[in-house]
Amino acid sequence: MGEEILAYLDHNILDSIRKGDPHKIKELVRELKLTPIYSYENLKEIKRSIGSEDIFLNLLKQLKAKFIEPILESNLLTGSAKIQDVDIFDVWKWFIENEDPMPEYGYGLTSMLEKFYGGRSDESFSDIFVKGSEELKVLLNDALKNITVQDSITEEMRAAIESLPDLLNEQYQQISRELDGQEQSPVKAFEAATGLGALVLKNIEPPNVVEKVFEKVQKSMEGPELDIDIFFGVKPQPSEANGDREKTLSEKVNGIYHQLNFLGYYRDTGMKTPRGFVRSSSDMTHAGVASFCHLLLCRDEGLVVKAAAAYEYLGVKTKIVHFQASKKINKGT
Repeated sequence: MGEEILAYLDHNILDSIRKGDPHKIKELVRELKLTPIYSYENLKEIKRSIGSEDIFLNLLKQLKAKFIEPILESNLLTGSAKIQDVDIFDVWKWFIENEDPMPEYGYGLTSMLEKFYGGRSDESFSDIFVKGSEELKVLLNDALKNITVQDSITEEMRAAIESLPDLLNEQYQQISRELDGQEQSPVKAFEAATGLGALVLKNIEPPNVVEKVFEKVQKSMEGPELDIDIFFGVKPQPSEANGDREKTLSEKVNGIYHQLNFLGYYRDTGMKTPRGFVRSSSDMTHAGVASFCHLLLCRDEGLVVKAAAAYEYLGVKTKIVHFQASKKINKGT
């Protein structure tokens, strides 16, 4: 990536520039000769900023920002990324033409997590899994329509693919029966059982945040010893698909970020609403992608502290620059 100093821009940084640049980000970029970086997740946030899309795109153009794209092989992250110096409006055109928005239930996963936090109170977990399976069935059927005999797929393979949603739904029903039998959301039930949650975990101070949180979890739970790396998603669960594949650094960051948020360490607000869940997911993704860069510029305290905890635990060299209302604080690891 050359001698450039790559500075990843969280969307709230772009928003602050749009609103008058109180932190003088433009001046900082120019004086320190930083290379601003944006990602696919930034484009998704710009799309959600209805009515202000061109403002954000022009800001990125003025900043001469470059596009970062993680490299995939066989639809799996490789742990590498490429930086592209391309016109932002060309990238935007490509994004609009190729974006495949997540369906309402996120194939069951997104809506399940919303309900974990107390959302979707008018639906059972069983309802959610059924509707998520239907979304998956539509996706697979659309994909199969574009597969021909020349693509080397047998009728047996086609039948197996078509049966996958129903098979998953059957497996999910046992889980849903257990979850639907609870009087509280899983997050509230966990907090009641362990005595942990936002009020307790927010008092944990660096360094070694991940280890300190894990120690509290261990002390609050009876049963076998937990593996810290498996617990925080750094290593895959034994039953996980591709369980022998080592996760990439950005995936490890995302795993720690998600678990800290679930446990209540500076938990993002509004998690039980679709909008709040999407916002939290974007922050997590920004933290992961920023691990490819030298700097993460951010205004969101929750993102900063969770990303800093993950970076410290994993030895990520990315430095976090946290901009606040009156001052700038470097909370890098």
